Amino acid sequence: MKTYSVKEIADMLNTNPETVRRWIRDKKLEATIESKKGGHIVYESALQAFLKSSPKYASIASTAVFSTMMVGGLIAQKIIDVEQLKKARISDADIIKFLQSEIDARTASIESKRENIKQLDIQIKADQIQIEAFQKMIDALNSSKEDT
Repeated sequence: MKTYSVKEIADMLNTNPETVRRWIRDKKLEATIESKKGGHIVYESALQAFLKSSPKYASIASTAVFSTMMVGGLIAQKIIDVEQLKKARISDADIIKFLQSEIDARTASIESKRENIKQLDIQIKADQIQIEAFQKMIDALNSSKEDT
């Protein structure tokens, strides 16, 4: 049976590995410790059970969507190559649909970040104007002291 590491699950679900560890500690996600060095492993069946029980992830718990997501996550991590992808039991249309949704999500993320940068630039300029005004006040106060 297929197993996943904490990092693989975090990458596939686009969350922090510590969040996955918390799910394991809270007994929300069943895991086994493979070794002290290797950390926790999660069986595919346990991951699917978790996904079905979690409102946030319930929509991806169906086998076809889950398989596509897992393959997509592995592609994103560059763990599998095109040859392995061709051997997957998932239709090309499902893989293309998943990959296109990833492209769309990342494009939207980039645009959002660019907008954040614009807003930060505006805030930086406002702060610079305030600094200049404060410096002029200091200079004026210092020059008035020198005159007395």
